[in-house]
Amino acid sequence: MKHDAGKGKIGDRGEIVIDGKLREELGIGPGWFALQQVVDGRLEVEFLPPEHNESLAGCLAKYVKGGEIPADADWGKIRDEVWSKAVREETI
Repeated sequence: MKHDAGKGKIGDRGEIVIDGKLREELGIGPGWFALQQVVDGRLEVEFLPPEHNESLAGCLAKYVKGGEIPADADWGKIRDEVWSKAVREETI
């Protein structure tokens, strides 16, 4: 799929400035990783988002019965209880 081409410059240290419209269209920003390779004599770049340090508990909270997961939760005990329940449901 071809999109509008943008103009960019190559800086003194070899960095490429990507056109703002293209960055916006791709949803990329500072801190993203750019995997680069040459394919048929052209530069191909794939962008990967940076790692985040945000908790997933907020988006998963609605799937947890009884509300929030306590910070000191015993995950081994929780896993064992869930597996036991799943096995009982399968055998009934």
